[in-house]
Amino acid sequence: MRALVLGPIEVWVGDRQVSLGGPKPRTLLAALLLQPRQVVPVERLIDLIWDEAPPQTAGALVHTYVSSLRRAVGKALVTRAPGYLLDVDSDVEQFNKHLTTARQAERADDPATAITHYQHGLALWRGPALHGVESAFARGHAMTLEESRLSAEEGLGRCELAQNRVEDAIARLSSLANAHPAREDTRELLMRAFHRAGRQADALNVYRDAREYLLDELGIEPGEKLRELQTAILNGTLEVAPHKTAVAAPVVTTQQVVPHHLPPDISDFTGREEALKQVLSLTEGQEERTATPTVVVSGFGGAGKSALAVHAAHLLRKSYPDGQLFADLRGAGRDLEPQEVIGRFLGLLGIPGQDQPAAPDERVELYRRTVSDRRLVIVLDNARSEAQVRPLLPGNANCFVIITSRSRLTGLEGAEPIELGFFDSAVSGEMLSRIVGTDRVGAEPEAAQRISELCGGVPLALRAAGAKLLARPHWPLKTLAKRLSDERRRLDELETGDLAIRSSLKLNYSELDDRHRKAFHLLSLLDLPDFGAWVAAPLLDISPYDAEDVVEHLVDLRLVDVAGVDQIGRVRYRFHDLVQLFGAEQAAREPATEAVTRLLETWLALVETGVRKLPRVTLGLRPKLHTEIEVDPRLEEDVEEDPTGWLHSETDAVVRAVERAHDLGVDELTTTVITSLLSSPFAARNEFGNWQRTHEVALRSARERGNRRAEAVLLAGLGQLRYEQDDFAAALTSFQQAAEIAGEIDEPETLAVACVGMGTVYRDLAEFDRARELLDQAITLGDKGVVAAASYGVGAIHRDHGDLAEATRAFERCVELYQAQDDQRGEALALRGLSLCHRAAGAFAEAVALSREAEQILREAGDELGATYAAQSAAQSLAKASLRAGELDGVDDLLAECLEVCTRQHDRFGVALMTRTLGEAALAQGRDEEAAALLEDALAQWTELGLPIWRARTMRDLAAATANDDMWSQAKQLFGQLGAREVRELEELSAGEWRSAL
Repeated sequence: MRALVLGPIEVWVGDRQVSLGGPKPRTLLAALLLQPRQVVPVERLIDLIWDEAPPQTAGALVHTYVSSLRRAVGKALVTRAPGYLLDVDSDVEQFNKHLTTARQAERADDPATAITHYQHGLALWRGPALHGVESAFARGHAMTLEESRLSAEEGLGRCELAQNRVEDAIARLSSLANAHPAREDTRELLMRAFHRAGRQADALNVYRDAREYLLDELGIEPGEKLRELQTAILNGTLEVAPHKTAVAAPVVTTQQVVPHHLPPDISDFTGREEALKQVLSLTEGQEERTATPTVVVSGFGGAGKSALAVHAAHLLRKSYPDGQLFADLRGAGRDLEPQEVIGRFLGLLGIPGQDQPAAPDERVELYRRTVSDRRLVIVLDNARSEAQVRPLLPGNANCFVIITSRSRLTGLEGAEPIELGFFDSAVSGEMLSRIVGTDRVGAEPEAAQRISELCGGVPLALRAAGAKLLARPHWPLKTLAKRLSDERRRLDELETGDLAIRSSLKLNYSELDDRHRKAFHLLSLLDLPDFGAWVAAPLLDISPYDAEDVVEHLVDLRLVDVAGVDQIGRVRYRFHDLVQLFGAEQAAREPATEAVTRLLETWLALVETGVRKLPRVTLGLRPKLHTEIEVDPRLEEDVEEDPTGWLHSETDAVVRAVERAHDLGVDELTTTVITSLLSSPFAARNEFGNWQRTHEVALRSARERGNRRAEAVLLAGLGQLRYEQDDFAAALTSFQQAAEIAGEIDEPETLAVACVGMGTVYRDLAEFDRARELLDQAITLGDKGVVAAASYGVGAIHRDHGDLAEATRAFERCVELYQAQDDQRGEALALRGLSLCHRAAGAFAEAVALSREAEQILREAGDELGATYAAQSAAQSLAKASLRAGELDGVDDLLAECLEVCTRQHDRFGVALMTRTLGEAALAQGRDEEAAALLEDALAQWTELGLPIWRARTMRDLAAATANDDMWSQAKQLFGQLGAREVRELEELSAGEWRSAL
């Protein structure tokens, strides 16, 4: 069995390649192969696989991946506490053996043997090392392996020169120099090869090309060795003897130099006091240490990592008297190679370039030997990977290393992590004040606060804003605040000199491949408040697991933030405002229609799965949408396991997606269907804002595209929204508009829903004849759900007219209809209506029993929020039935709980009803003054709502509480105008007589 790492990661048994499974098992294999035959603890594997952002189930997932991997490698994967060990030969081990043997042969002046082993080692490479494994540790090791490969190529070139195989050396080194133009060692060997071939002009051209590249790309001159070689060729003083490599690192004797190589400190350092304290604390107790104290400061681009590192290093100058070294590892727009940085450090420490060995391992040895007895602070800024910094770490405890990186660099064993977040508003304001002055900020505190908010707590953005204000002292702060408020200009405004958020973000953006760049573009365009990783699956047409890897890579690059864990245990992600603006700016030409349509169709299928599992609260129409989208079963399982939790987690994202789909001109029919499906859960939770947003956007889209059927459906939905908001006039208008369009285009289903809506509104307004006509029409036109809802309204009209026998039959029929549809919520509400009939007939025991049955059904419905809201309707009936039956103990507490639910759900009708019922309870218990206050409050609420029958009932109660004969007469007169059953109940009775009968 062989494991191959030097290219795409593979495992072969004989001549057969075995399957390794998905990305995570491959990442696990890589983690074990890079520590061969060593036990890797489970906790360490979790950190490596998920880059220190593991899911809650990471431990279980590792065991799952181990099982998958074990099917491929069998007994080679050993369980050994506290983790796992992989005992398998790999091409990395073979490569390292060949490389070691080649170098030993080269030092022993045996180029033939060295060439053989260099060639054997290089032949093992099949492409970029660890290709397909995206974790940070793998990228770091891949860079280390690539450095070893390049070193082997150069070694082979040296040995070919030593054997006078000049043309072979020229071909090899020319290709290498073209691929890696910044490698001066390669250029040096190529110049020597051309010189050996008698091609001095070509040798000098190599130098010229190298110098032009270094000046154009990096702004630096070639190193001293390359310059001296050019001079020797020009002067004709270069020896013709074959180039030989020094066998051992030179012993250098030099006076100790104390480097002070830090950038300037900043005078207005703000907001990182705790992080600074943590950095400084790591320098304490060094006499007990054997390892180099190292801290990795990570965070968002512009979070102030470099400022913290430099400030801390300046504070530590007295504690580390032998000097300070600093390297920006992304200097001049490229990643510096470790050997280049070591060369600079050795120069700063007093060892000139000509005394530095060329071989990378020998240069590292010299560097560590040089700093071994010194107390130095070493700042490695903007590190990209562990491999880039490992050779730069001293081998002793005398030095202190501060590393800054946008990645967490979890592969650096023993390093202390410090994560820098965003500033809160107070610290942001403090930083702005320190930059532009307290007087200026104090004169315009609101504008200063707005600037801080629009900078999103990013120190670089705040510094850029402050620099702009300093450059324009005549500007009021509100001028900049207003300019920053324009999202299209915000990134432009946050650019002053070399302070620019856009430039900072481009560093990480440039590392994206095509797939990750497309995901970043599309997610930025959607501008969701938060999202699950699965969203990237339909956007990119990939699996959910691959989508998770894509989003996690964006997290690694600090282009996406982790927002937290949602109600069903999934990680949610979000964009920082400035990153989203940057992403949308970069995505201006990204085709989005097809991807966003796939996402909306997937959301539609998942929303439908969730809504199907919940009680139906509205009569929203669900137009059939024929789509070929295939939803991954794993996504559907998440919804089916907890539909309430899933809908709660996804609602804000779906609402925003509907809005953005309209903005992007994407498929209005899909947004119409999603909107219709969401009406019921919105109604169940009284989420009026989201309900209104989705319907208004979809309605706008339907009208713009001339889709009258969709327009009618959405108007009916808006009518139900207005009804739930107790805005009866607006509800009636929307229902009437829906009915008019549905009649014109012959859509009986939509017309039936609109008729139920209008009939229900007219019933509440006590216009019973018009209500009955519309409800009967709905029964004729509608499906079973519409017939059941209309039957409920007919039963309520019979009850209000005093025809209790007909009302009872109607509600019993309603119960049967809802039971046939397995609509538990509808069944419970019909039972409540039946309970009110029994209460009106004086059958209090039956009324109480039916109310309690309704409440139990609602609580067992499975939707916690919906059941809580619906249960308060059943509780109303229970409380009133208990009151009428004389069971007053606990009634006040029960009604108070119901009032609290109605208040929290913004249910104005329920608040008025509960207030009135509390007044009735106080009246029945002889607390007349309290009853009058409650009933006056309720009467004002009914008047505001415009519901005359409830006004009349409350006036009756209030007249009895206050012995007001005039109000009593007004109540009886209003009942008469409405044709309500109370006319007969109150006939020949005075207020006092009616009260005595309570």
